[in-house]
Amino acid sequence: MSKIEKKNRRRKSHAERERIKAKKAASGASYTSAQSGTAHRHQGPEIGPVDGSGFGADRQADMQTASALIGACVEKCRPCQASLADKVLAGDRLVVASLAGTVYSLLPSPGALCSPATRRFHAVAHDTGRPGYGPAVLAAVEELSQEDLEALLEDTLDLWAAAAGTAPASGAGAPDQEAGEEERDTHRYAAASGTAYLMSAGIDQLLSVEEMKGLVEHAERSAVSGDPVVCFLCDEPIDVTAEPEVHVGVSTRTLAVDGRELDTVQPVWTHPGCGRTRIWPWPELMAERQRRGLYVGPEDRQPVKPTVPGPRNADYTHFSVARQPGGGMVPLVLVEPGEPDEYGIEGYLAARLSEGFKPVDLSGGQPFPVLDGWHLRCERGRLVSVMRAGGGAWYRQEGGYATPGNWRQAARQRKALFLVVPAGTVGDRQGNDWLAAVSRAAEAGHVLGGLVAVRGTLS
Repeated sequence: MSKIEKKNRRRKSHAERERIKAKKAASGASYTSAQSGTAHRHQGPEIGPVDGSGFGADRQADMQTASALIGACVEKCRPCQASLADKVLAGDRLVVASLAGTVYSLLPSPGALCSPATRRFHAVAHDTGRPGYGPAVLAAVEELSQEDLEALLEDTLDLWAAAAGTAPASGAGAPDQEAGEEERDTHRYAAASGTAYLMSAGIDQLLSVEEMKGLVEHAERSAVSGDPVVCFLCDEPIDVTAEPEVHVGVSTRTLAVDGRELDTVQPVWTHPGCGRTRIWPWPELMAERQRRGLYVGPEDRQPVKPTVPGPRNADYTHFSVARQPGGGMVPLVLVEPGEPDEYGIEGYLAARLSEGFKPVDLSGGQPFPVLDGWHLRCERGRLVSVMRAGGGAWYRQEGGYATPGNWRQAARQRKALFLVVPAGTVGDRQGNDWLAAVSRAAEAGHVLGGLVAVRGTLS
């Protein structure tokens, strides 16, 4: 064997070891199990093969992978959830039709936080009394786009995992899972009256935990005193002693006091049926009240903004790699909208925080936050969409964006840093100009995002 052949063999061997190390880091598995693809086994509910005749199909659906996926969801093993979900999504859609049809045929409503795709599916699945129900369910699933199929599966898994019960978190799971659970807990408070107070995502960036608890206590005291809190979107009192759930958002507002400008945060109480809980810039909240025919003071009335015809500027997407504060590289995707938010930087920040995005420190002093339930979907190495649990596709690109080779290599760890910035922040800047622009935006608190999962195929 020549020296060149030996050198090439050593290089390939090193590359293979690095590949296995990356796979091990992503899955938490040993070298052998990562290499063989048998990393982790999760015991889900016992689901036997499904006879497709009830769905108008002449085949059986093997439910073993789906059962293991439910087990991974119960045990909160993020790497296995991602890999097993990919297998289910790429397989026979009869599996998803069976899983989703089983639960949504029994539920009177699809749930307030489900995706639009799930709502449409529920309208079919819940109508179990008419002939041809099974084939209609399978047909509804087979007609879904890949993103909508993924959204339906995500919502369905939440219900199956809840029904299967909560198991202790697997020690092999990703370390950020517990943080995601804690985050959800901080957004929901159960009062002694039995009412659940659902806080808006992002509210913890504006209020402390003590202040959020204080809002709940205020609502309970107000009910006792006969002066209940009032819904901002219908002006009717909210009976917190009777409502099973109350939504609590906030509005950010700048007030002029003694010649100084003070940033204030005001709670926004709403009935669940009046609109989802969120963070509002004050002008947008007033505009929404005007739209609903509610009273708005003269000083807060908003001008009617004309619709500007013509094409909109395209969004800007940038791919790079970033060094993590704890060491190692992570693929980075930055999205900048082509058009500014109609309510300015306050509108941009309020909308993104309400969607769950978090401020990202790019100085290296703090770990990157985790966006629980979010992931990037790739097909053959092209980024096609950004998905969020219960919301379907947040961002979609027909045909997908081509990604650089170093980005795909870093993405094999199955996570990425996803960032959003206001319109006009970066544009087509490159190199040091790009880095300087993003750094300035981060220092101003305008870079939001976090670590998300990467799913699909990278080659």
